[in-house]
Amino acid sequence: MDTMDVWFDSGSSWNAVTKQSPEMTFPADVYLEGSDQHRGWFQSSLLTSVATEGQAPYKKVLTHGFVLDQNGLKMSKSVGNVVDPLKLVNGGNNQKTEPAYGMRCKE
Repeated sequence: MDTMDVWFDSGSSWNAVTKQSPEMTFPADVYLEGSDQHRGWFQSSLLTSVATEGQAPYKKVLTHGFVLDQNGLKMSKSVGNVVDPLKLVNGGNNQKTEPAYGMRCKE
């Protein structure tokens, strides 16, 4: 299947999720995503749902902020400035400089 437009595809996903799954309800109780999605997924979902159903595909929208790196930039896997969660939980190779901040997890 080809992608016609990434925002149209993701913006119409509410139909495949909430209207096609018997355990889900339409509209969804909440959409949760980063604040960068106000003009992306939230808006494209709203536009496609209002155009076809006459109402929003969600009852509430909850947005969250972002974790920043030591330079004040948003952490991103594609940029490569993220921290390995297991390293935070288990600690690094040198426990004095990279201590564990959680219970030990198996990889």
